[in-house]
Amino acid sequence: MKIKRKTLFWKLYPSFLIISFISLLAIVMIALWSFKSFYYQERAIDLEIRARILTPEFSRLIQSKNYQEVQNKSQERGDESSTRITIILPSGIIIGDNKKDPAIMDNHKDRPEIQQAMVDGKGLSIRYGHTLEIDSMYFAMPIIAQGNIIGIMRTSTPLYTLQNALWSLYYKVSLGFFILVIITAFVSWWMSKSLVRPLEIIKMQAQRLATGDFSSRVQLSSNDSLESEELGQAFNEIAVQLNQRIEIILNQRNEQEAVFSSMVEGVIAVDSSEKILRINQAAYNILKISKNNIEGVKLKRVIDNTELLDLILFALQQDKPAGQEVIIHNNADYEQVLFAQSAPLLDIHKKKCGTLVVFNDITKLKEFELQRKEFVANVSHELRTPLTAIQGLSETLIEFPDLVQDKRAYFIDVIHTHSMRLESIIENLLTLSKIEKETEIDEIDFVDESITLALSNAIFLCKEKALKRNINIILNNAEEIVFKHNSSLIEQAIINLLNNAIKYSDGNSEINIAVTKQGNDVIISVADQGSGIPEEHLSRLFERFYRVDKARSRQLGGTGLGLSIVKHIALAHKGNVTVTSEINKGSIFSLILPLDN
Repeated sequence: MKIKRKTLFWKLYPSFLIISFISLLAIVMIALWSFKSFYYQERAIDLEIRARILTPEFSRLIQSKNYQEVQNKSQERGDESSTRITIILPSGIIIGDNKKDPAIMDNHKDRPEIQQAMVDGKGLSIRYGHTLEIDSMYFAMPIIAQGNIIGIMRTSTPLYTLQNALWSLYYKVSLGFFILVIITAFVSWWMSKSLVRPLEIIKMQAQRLATGDFSSRVQLSSNDSLESEELGQAFNEIAVQLNQRIEIILNQRNEQEAVFSSMVEGVIAVDSSEKILRINQAAYNILKISKNNIEGVKLKRVIDNTELLDLILFALQQDKPAGQEVIIHNNADYEQVLFAQSAPLLDIHKKKCGTLVVFNDITKLKEFELQRKEFVANVSHELRTPLTAIQGLSETLIEFPDLVQDKRAYFIDVIHTHSMRLESIIENLLTLSKIEKETEIDEIDFVDESITLALSNAIFLCKEKALKRNINIILNNAEEIVFKHNSSLIEQAIINLLNNAIKYSDGNSEINIAVTKQGNDVIISVADQGSGIPEEHLSRLFERFYRVDKARSRQLGGTGLGLSIVKHIALAHKGNVTVTSEINKGSIFSLILPLDN
């Protein structure tokens, strides 16, 4: 929705009017406040004078303890002076008041003016009086005899007389204020029109210029100011030169924009005041910047990564190119690695005016590099263990040819075991490599057939190994499900899951296999009754060469690649593999395969 903007006149005119209004209002408010303060001060002085005049008379009466006479005198003197007079004992008890019966009045010891008078020698307060239920001004001073306070003299007057006077003054001032506002409004309107008229003419010509009419010229009258005339002349000069330069600028901009937008690298141009000059779409994508139109915005408001921000700010201070890797934490689990290169940004005078930063997302390269290093390290470790054993035992056989037959046979058996382990590792590595390669180039054949065939073959091939440990493999809920899959790969995955379950299950137990259809997925689950897997290991089970118990895995003949193969087979089918486990109860591995692969 387009926002309707105000014209310059309607910006100037209200401004003049508001300033004048506020000035007049301030003067009026100050005058009223001064009058009110003056009146309060005069009334306070009047109350004090009355109290001081009456104090000696009441002092004698209090000393004689003639409290009835005190009440009579309070009534008499109060009526004479049109002032409320209250005589109070130091204990707060009222013994005289010309407006209220002292016998029914509250104790006044806690009244602010009384407390102040007892401490400072006099007290003044303006407050709501609960006795008469009106706003009043109170003055109090102690009655002293022989150095002791024998009572409190309090004089007071209601404030409604002030309010009446103020309302009269408010009326007169308001009338004058209204007249002045009308005059001010007219003067402000005339001044605003005089200032705006030349600008409106220039604006009209500028609008014509914006539509492509470069013949537009500004014509001002002799009554306009010198500044307006000079502005009109400058505008006309601009119109003459603009047509010559506009075509060159447009061509250059189009070329730069084409190059800038087509770059796969993220680019940010920052000026010397740390504001973003330009940013391309690749930078939005790489840095995960959601908001648009950030050009002209401070860099710190857009980029919250401290390391990246420090790099750009450091580049602003340098006069030579630089580059470094930057890690961005997009969330708790994902790190994005960027290689940022910076170079000074120069203006047309070859002076540095900012910096240009180019980003390359190298997260995948770093992940591949890390995976490669981990893979090489794991392969080296896994191959070195059996090779070391083979080498050591073979050297022993060579060095001691006369070993007893039992010892010699034992060494040969161990060498054979480790050579078989080497063969298994190499075979599994080749299997993984083949699956990854065929998945990447889309060479895996998927055929519509029943999953029962792969299940039956896998169970048959693992049954003998299970029987040796008295483990029973049970097929439950084997639905006849036909969908597109690679039977040999699925068979390999189920074999790996069954072998894993057999290895880590106790003897005289069961392994249950179930095949079900849930929504658009086929789920093949393999549940054992083994010792279970601690929760902290579950997320890493499908990594290459990862073992929960390395010593036991090698003892049982595991290579650490079986579950990784299962995962890659699932991924080749655009599926997944999951595991749930409970200590001392067993584990359930689920192979999830989509029906619409």
